[in-house]
Amino acid sequence: MTYDGPVRKRALTPLSHSESRYHGFHPGASEVLPAGYRHHKDSLPLPVDVIRETDVALTMRDGVKLYADVFRPVASTPVPAIVNWAPYGKGQTGFWDLRNNKMFPNHFGVPRRAVSGLQSWEGNDPAYWCRHGYAVVQVDSRGAFNSEGDVIFFGSAEGRDGHDAIEAVADMDWCSGKLGIAGNSWLAAAQWHIAAQRPPHLVAIAPWEGFRDLYRELIARGGIPSLAFVSLIGEKMYGPKLREDPIAMLEEHPLFDDYWADKVADVSRITVPAYVVASYTNPLHPPGTLHNWAALEGPKWLRVHNSQEWPDFYSHAATDDLRRFFDRYLLDHDNGWETTPSVRLAVLDPGHQDEINRIEDQFPPARTTFKDLFLNADSTALEHVAPSEYGVVGYDLQSNAPHVNFVHTFHNDVEVIGRPLATIWLSVDGHDDADIYLQIQKLDSKGRQQWHQAVDLGLPLARKWMPVARRLGVSAVQSAFYPGPTGMLRASRRGLDPSRPQSDPELLLTAESKISTTKPICVEIPLWPVAMRWHAGEQLRLQISGRNPIPSPLPGLAPDPMQPGRRHEIHTGSQYESRITLPIAPIRTPRAD
Repeated sequence: MTYDGPVRKRALTPLSHSESRYHGFHPGASEVLPAGYRHHKDSLPLPVDVIRETDVALTMRDGVKLYADVFRPVASTPVPAIVNWAPYGKGQTGFWDLRNNKMFPNHFGVPRRAVSGLQSWEGNDPAYWCRHGYAVVQVDSRGAFNSEGDVIFFGSAEGRDGHDAIEAVADMDWCSGKLGIAGNSWLAAAQWHIAAQRPPHLVAIAPWEGFRDLYRELIARGGIPSLAFVSLIGEKMYGPKLREDPIAMLEEHPLFDDYWADKVADVSRITVPAYVVASYTNPLHPPGTLHNWAALEGPKWLRVHNSQEWPDFYSHAATDDLRRFFDRYLLDHDNGWETTPSVRLAVLDPGHQDEINRIEDQFPPARTTFKDLFLNADSTALEHVAPSEYGVVGYDLQSNAPHVNFVHTFHNDVEVIGRPLATIWLSVDGHDDADIYLQIQKLDSKGRQQWHQAVDLGLPLARKWMPVARRLGVSAVQSAFYPGPTGMLRASRRGLDPSRPQSDPELLLTAESKISTTKPICVEIPLWPVAMRWHAGEQLRLQISGRNPIPSPLPGLAPDPMQPGRRHEIHTGSQYESRITLPIAPIRTPRAD
């Protein structure tokens, strides 16, 4: 779907800002960086000679010129190219830099010497890829730095630009005519839009943890506006002109409509081979990545890891694995990639040992069944059978802990793999709306909460920092620890998409209906995907809250404001069958709870 209506914009941060790291416009400049060259004294040295060409012009169909830096090996024959596409700046420009250790303790698990420093933010490292016979093309998307036009926040227009950029690179004399696109986060999300445009010289994609739906997964998850992260991203875009302002557009388009639909790529049009990577721990990317993988029509592979996106993307094992994929399709090496399992999952097991690279048939596995655990307000338990007696329990919004917990003890080992769905009967005192937040947590047999540590922050006994981080709101520490899947909903925007399967529920968010304070309403809240194991005697805790328990994606961001009101109450029993529906995958040595 294409949106042709007006788009509100605002000025980009000027190139003169110190954080832009702008070093001038140098179209056509070319130099050879010799083997052993270090971009920083503590960075990875180049293993081979690399040709660097700066500010290479790529002409779009409307005449606008975008500019790219090209890193390519010194080679006598044409080489394939991997394109990194983003508005953040090419490798030596922009605010985003893993060396910024004030924001990212211990470089968030990516050692300084692991990368050359020539890579763009969340993009492929030229040091590695040039060594193996590839060019890396870092494109400043429309409006970024010296690229002409105004910055676009995803959508079909950005897809068309990406199409034209790929075809322009394919025409360069050093290029073999075979291109892939790769990268993490924005660089992944843009791939869906670009590949859906079917550029003829695009032969493979590798989206590494990027969201699918700007509205439902980032700026208004569950219908609740969340502006701090998007605002920060916008502030860290640099150039002389304007950028699309999705926050202003949210004011004019508060519900999901044609404007937001244009931000969702039609992945059914993508037929090139795709290597898709996801995790459960990222606060932005899991559902869209997994949904898009499932919707792909062409050859596809999925790997879900147990780490965080950056240390995974730059790890030796993951980089080598990605090279095998690109070697097959960009270099035509008959290396047996097709025999790679189509699905490799991590199964988290906080307090024990995670299982890595488990081979499955799909996500969730075909053997998955759905099991209801019913909320009991009187006992605050999760039970196999709905309570016959009516009960109510709630929390005061102005209290220090505005939440209520429901707990279930497993008597046998259980794996939850897929997307849980909560059905809650809710009433509100003091307002005509409510923001509800859910979190599934794992407790050990003694009732102590267990966290999955996704990244090494370099802190001694880092797990002991978690209670301190939660109390102080230190999101850089909190975001390294994953408690379990979350869900959220603005109750006035309740209602599931009836076309979606039980295994992949999604909120419509296309209409609004305020709450009557005279009777409870039923709300359905999808939680994000997970694969987690509980052992016999361990507990699953469902926390229902009026305050967002999820740490911000980046340190220092202000929390979302709470909705007004005095109290939320959860109704159970009688006609109020409040429940959590869990996707249960039987353990292969069968034991069922």
